[in-house]
Amino acid sequence: MDYGHQAYLDTLSNRRHIVLRALEKLETRTAEVLYEKEKWCKWVREVQQEEEANREKESKKVKLEAAMFKRYRKRMQARLKAQREKEERKRQDAFLEAVYQERISASTDSDKDDEMWDPIEDIAEDERNRYIDLIKHFLWMEVLIDADEDPFVNTAKSSDPAVDVGKLIIAEDKKPKKSNKKSKSKGSTLGTTSNKTKSQNTSDSPQGGQIGQSRILTMMDEDVDVDVELDEGTGPDKNNIETEVEIRRRLKEGVEKNYNDVNGPIVVGTLENPHGTHLKTSPLADDEINSLIRDIREIKLLLFCRLLLSHASLLPAALRSASVEEFLSDPEIAGSDLRDICLRVEQPSLQDIRDACADLIRGDEPELEDDEGDLYEEESFEDAILQDRKYGHLQTPGWFLMNMITQRQRMIGNEGQVSEQQKKSDQQQRKQGRMKVQICGKSIWNYSSELSMSRDGWLQFSVLAKDCDLRHAVELCRNWDEFSQINFLTVWQYFPASNWLSFGSDRLTQQLHELGFFPYFQDFEAQKHSRHLQVGSRSQHRRQHSFVEARNIIVGHMKRKDSVTRRFLQYITMRPGELLVVVRDGRTGKIITAPSEDELWTWRQKQGIGRASKNERDVLLEVGHEYFDMVDVLRKWRLGFDDYYDVWIWDFVPCNNPINLDNVIVQDLLKAWRITKPRDLYARKEPFLRTLTRDEDTMRVRSICPGEQAISLWEVVNNPSNTFFLAGAAQPQAHETDGDGRVDSSTYLFYNEADAFEDMVLFPDELVTPNANIPFKEVSNPINRLETSPATIINVLAESARKISKMDKDSPYLLEDDFNEGLHRGDFESGSENDNKRLVSHWSLPPLWENAIMLVNHSHLSTDRKLLLHKVGLLSDSSMIRGGINDLDEFESKLKEADKIMIMEKDRGAAFVEAFHAGDLEPGAQEKYNESSKIICNILGSTQPGISTTWVWFLAEILDWLELRADYETYGHNPRAGWPHPFVTQDLVKAFVSMAMFFPDLEHCKAISGYFKSEDGFKYHDSFLFNPLERSQRVPNIRTRVSFRNRPKAFWNEWEEVLENAKAKDTFYSDAFPMKWSIAIRPIIAKLYLAGIIAPAYMQNSPQIVPGFAIANTEPHRPDELDLFIDYTDREKVSFFPTKIPGYVGPNDWPVLLPFAQDFASKNGSARFAILRVWSAPHFYPAMFGDQNRKATSFLDSAARSWVWRFIPKDMPVSEWSMYNTLKMRLDLLQKQFTGRVIHRNEVILVMGVDQLDLLKYVTAVTFAIQTKPWHREIDLWKSFINDKSEFLEGLDPYWLD
Repeated sequence: MDYGHQAYLDTLSNRRHIVLRALEKLETRTAEVLYEKEKWCKWVREVQQEEEANREKESKKVKLEAAMFKRYRKRMQARLKAQREKEERKRQDAFLEAVYQERISASTDSDKDDEMWDPIEDIAEDERNRYIDLIKHFLWMEVLIDADEDPFVNTAKSSDPAVDVGKLIIAEDKKPKKSNKKSKSKGSTLGTTSNKTKSQNTSDSPQGGQIGQSRILTMMDEDVDVDVELDEGTGPDKNNIETEVEIRRRLKEGVEKNYNDVNGPIVVGTLENPHGTHLKTSPLADDEINSLIRDIREIKLLLFCRLLLSHASLLPAALRSASVEEFLSDPEIAGSDLRDICLRVEQPSLQDIRDACADLIRGDEPELEDDEGDLYEEESFEDAILQDRKYGHLQTPGWFLMNMITQRQRMIGNEGQVSEQQKKSDQQQRKQGRMKVQICGKSIWNYSSELSMSRDGWLQFSVLAKDCDLRHAVELCRNWDEFSQINFLTVWQYFPASNWLSFGSDRLTQQLHELGFFPYFQDFEAQKHSRHLQVGSRSQHRRQHSFVEARNIIVGHMKRKDSVTRRFLQYITMRPGELLVVVRDGRTGKIITAPSEDELWTWRQKQGIGRASKNERDVLLEVGHEYFDMVDVLRKWRLGFDDYYDVWIWDFVPCNNPINLDNVIVQDLLKAWRITKPRDLYARKEPFLRTLTRDEDTMRVRSICPGEQAISLWEVVNNPSNTFFLAGAAQPQAHETDGDGRVDSSTYLFYNEADAFEDMVLFPDELVTPNANIPFKEVSNPINRLETSPATIINVLAESARKISKMDKDSPYLLEDDFNEGLHRGDFESGSENDNKRLVSHWSLPPLWENAIMLVNHSHLSTDRKLLLHKVGLLSDSSMIRGGINDLDEFESKLKEADKIMIMEKDRGAAFVEAFHAGDLEPGAQEKYNESSKIICNILGSTQPGISTTWVWFLAEILDWLELRADYETYGHNPRAGWPHPFVTQDLVKAFVSMAMFFPDLEHCKAISGYFKSEDGFKYHDSFLFNPLERSQRVPNIRTRVSFRNRPKAFWNEWEEVLENAKAKDTFYSDAFPMKWSIAIRPIIAKLYLAGIIAPAYMQNSPQIVPGFAIANTEPHRPDELDLFIDYTDREKVSFFPTKIPGYVGPNDWPVLLPFAQDFASKNGSARFAILRVWSAPHFYPAMFGDQNRKATSFLDSAARSWVWRFIPKDMPVSEWSMYNTLKMRLDLLQKQFTGRVIHRNEVILVMGVDQLDLLKYVTAVTFAIQTKPWHREIDLWKSFINDKSEFLEGLDPYWLD
C-alpha cells in the first residue's frame, strides 16, 4: 500500500534531473562566454599593440617634422617676416571690414556674418604653404633669401663638410643582410643607426687599444650577440642640405680630404696622387660645374617623381599633374601627405639618389635581365657528400641539405624543364609589367634601374650626396665591374668628394685594390701579441712557461668566376708553407678550399707549470663559423651583390712580419694578372685611361669630351720620363726602373717564362679560351678524394640518396631526418646499369670467368676435378663453381659484412693506380697504358660462345700449386701479406689474361687469343704491344732511377755554384735560381701536383725546415734535355737519413739477370723467358709514404714553395733499395714455388720456364703476386718481354735488364 512516497521520490528525481541539465547548460554557456572573452581580450590586445605602434610612428614623424623645421628656422626667417606683414595687413583689413559690417548691421536686422575671416583655416593654409616652400627649396625651384644675406651659408662655410658616417641612413625599412646571402640593391637604402651598424663602424677602430683579432677575442669573452636585431634609431643629421650656390662654391674651391680612417702609409707624388692634390680635392672648371648643376637640378626632379611613385596616396594627384607646381597646388592633397613627402624629400636615401641619377640617362627600352644562374650550382650527390665530409665543419649551415633537395628535384621528373619554362614565363610577365609613367609631367620607368651606372652618373651622385662615404656607395653597385670602376676612378681622384678616399687610400690597400683584392678586415699585429716566456728549472722559481702565438690575417673579396681570381687562388693554395687560405662562395656559401683543421687557428697559447713539451696548446681563435660571424660584425663595408668570393688569407708562420704577407699576396696577384713589367700595371685599364685627362693647372681628372684634343692619362702613364720603384717579397728593398724593363735582382718579381709554362699545365683550358670566366675549383685528384673518404662509401651514400629521392615523387621536400635515416638504412634500389657496375665492381667477377664457369657447371665433373675445385675453394655447397656479385642486393649484403680496412685499401689501390699514371711524364706512356688497359678490360668483359674451358682448370691448378683458396672471407691486416682476401679469383683471372695474350699458340690461351679475331679486337692485332723486337729498339727517353746518394758529386757542381752566388749576393736562393732550370722543372712539378703525387707542404719555406731542393740537370744519355732532380744534401741537418740500414743491398750487389737466363737455357733446350718490369714513373716508385715520413723527402722549388712526396721519389737516398726490398718481400711469400725460376733486380723480374706452358704458369703466378693486395702495383706490359728465347734477351739493350 502506497502512502505517496513513490510520487514524492519521483518528484525529487525529476527535479534532480532538471537541476543537472541546468548545470550542464550553465557550464556550456560559461565555457562559451569565457572563450568569447578570451578572443575579445586577444583582439583588444592586438588593437592596443597596433595603436601603440602607430602612436610610435606618429610620434617619430612629429619629432622628425619638428627637427626639420628647427633646422630650417633661420632660412624661414624672411618667410616669417613676410608672413607677419601679411598678417598685419589682414588684421587691418579685418578691422576696416568689421567697421564696415557694423555700419551695415546697424542699418539692417541681419545677424549673419559669412564673410568674417576664419583664423583656423588660415593657420592650416599657412602650414601647407610651409611644406610647399620646403619642397620647392629642396628642388631648387625658388630662392627664399638671397645667398649673401642667408645666415645658413655662413654657417656652412665654417662647418666641417664631412658628416659622421654613422649618421648616414642606409635602410629605413630594411635590415642589412648577411654577406653570404644575395642582397638586392634595389631595396637597399643608405644606412641605419643601430647597434649592429655602430659596431660595424666603430668596433674595428681602436677601443681601449683593441683592434682586429684582439677585439674578436674580447667580443667572444663578452658573449656578443651577433644576431642582435637592428634598432631603428634616430634619423640622420642632414643639416647641410646644400643650395645651388653652396654646391658651386664647393666644386669651385674644393674641400679638404678626410683621412680619418686611413691607417697605412700614403705615397704622394705618384701618377695617381700627384703633388697638390693630397690635402684638398681639385677644383672643377666653370663649364663642368654648369653642366653638373643642370644635371643635378634634373636629378632632383626625377628623385621627387620617384618618391611620389612609391607614395600611394599622392600617386593619383601626381599622375594627373602636368608639373610639380600644379601638383603642389592641388587642393585635394592632404597636409599629412605633404608632410610625409616633405620628410622623404628632405632625407632621401642613397638608394633613392642613385636611382634618380640612373634615371637621367635611361632610354626608352626596358632593361634586359641578366640570367645569373641558379643559386646552387649543379653538383652530383657524390660531390655534395664529399664536400660535406671534407668541409662540413666550415660549411654554411643548411648548404648540404639544400643541395640534397636540389638534386632530388632534378631527379624526379622533368623539373629542370619546368623550372626553365617557369623562369621564362616570370621574365615575360615582369617585362610586360614594366612601363613608363608620367609623374608631374616627367616620364620615368615604374621600376628602378638594375644596370650599372655610368661614371657621369656616379659623378653626379658624389656631388649630390656629398656626405656619403665611399664604403656606403659601393653597396649600391649592381655588379663587380661597376664596383671596380668606382674604385678605379676614386684612385685617380675623379670624384670631388672628401669622404671618397678613406676606402683604400693607404698605399698597401690601394695596391691590393688595383690588383682586384678588396680587404674588409685585417690584423697585422701578430708580432705585438706573440710572446715566448719560459723559466728554467735552475732558477729560484719553479719551472713555468707562457707562450702566445698569433698569425697575421687579411680578409677580402675577389671577383667570382674570373680568370685572374682563379689563377691567384690557385697560386696561393700552392703556398701553404707561407700563406693559408679559405675561399667561400659569396653566392652559395660553399667552402671551395680550406687548409687542414690543424692549421685553422690564428691565435693560440700554451701556459702552465712544468715542462712546456708536456702541455697542449689551447686554440683561442680559429677560422670557422664563430670567426665568420664576428668579422661580419666588425667589417665597415659590404657589397650590394653576391657575385664574389670571400677570401681569408693568414700567415702559416706565427709572429711573422706583416709586410711578408702583403708582399706574397701582391706578387701572386701580379702574376695572376700576367704583368711582365711595371707599366703593365696600367695596361689592363687602358680603355679607361684613354678617356680621362688631367688639367695641368688644377690637377683635376675629368672625362675627355667628344672631339676634344687633350692629353689622356694613358699618354701620361706611358711617358718615358716616368720612374717606377719595385720591391719583392724575398728582397723588400726598392729597385728603380723605367717601367719597360726588369732589373737583374727582380727576375721573378713579375710574370715570366717559367710562370707561363707552369700555367699551361695548371690551366690548360686557357690555351683554347684565354681569360675565360671559369670559377675557381680546388684541385681534385684521386688521392685528395681518397683522403676525404673512400670512394665506395661515397658511392654508397649517393646511391642511398638517390633511392630516397625516388621513394616518394609526390613529396616536394626531402626532410633532413628522412635523409639521415636513409643513409644508415643501407637499402638500395637498382638504378641505372652504370651505377650498378660502379658499386659492385670490387666484388663482381669478370664476364669472361662467369661465362666459362657456366659452361663448366653444365658439363659433367669427374671426382678428381671436384676434389680439386673443393680444395681451392671454387666449389659451392651445390657442387657448382662459385660465381661473383652482380647486382646491388648481393652488394648490400656483402658490404655489411665486409672489413672496413679492406674496403679502404681496395679503394686506395684504385685511386693510386689512377694517380700513378696521371703522374707518369714519360712521352707516350699514358696512351700506351690506356691501350693495354682497354685490351685487358675488353677481354675480361667478353663472352665468347663455345670457348674452351681448359684455362679454368689451369687457374684452379695454379691456386692448388700456390696453396691458395678462392673463398677467403677474412681479410689479412698485415700490410706485407698479399692474402687472404675475397678477391683472389678476380686478381688471378686478370693476371692470367695479362700474360695469356703473349701465348697465342697454347690451347689454354685460346679463349684469350680468340678476342683478337673478333671485330672489336682485330684492330689491336698489329699493336706494338705484341711486337717485342720493335719495342726493344725504342729505349724510353726518361731520366735514370739513380738516387741522390748514388750520384757522383760532380752532378751537383752547377747547383753548388748557384748557392754560392746567392750567398755572395746575400740573397735568397730563389732569386739566383737559373731561369732555364725553372722553366724545365716547374711544369713537371705542376703535373705531379695535379696528379696527386706531390702535395703542398705545411712547412715553412726555409732550408732550415725543408731538407731538399728541386733543381734541373742533364744526364749523359740525355745531354740536351733538362729534367727534375732533388738535392737532399740537407745542409742544415733538418732530416737524418741513416747511413747503415739493416739488410741493405746496394745496386752493385744485385743479381745480374742475363747469366741466370743463359745458364737456364743451356740446361733446358726449349726454355722460355719473360722479363717482367714492375711499373714505375720516371720520378717516383709506386710505393706510398706514411704521413710521419713525408717531411724527410720534402723539397723547395724555384718559386720557394715547399712540397712533400706522397710516394717514394727516385731521388730519395736509398730509394733503389726500398723498391728492391719491397719486391723481395713479396716474392718471398712464394719462395717455395719460385725457387730457381724467379729472380729480380730492383723492379725487373726474370721468370724462366722449361717451355711455354711452364712459363705461362710462372708468369701468371708472379703477376698475381705483384698485382694483388694492396692493388697498386702493376706489371708494365710495354716494358716487359714475355715468352722469348735466351737469344732475344742477349740482344736487348742493357736498360731492359737493369
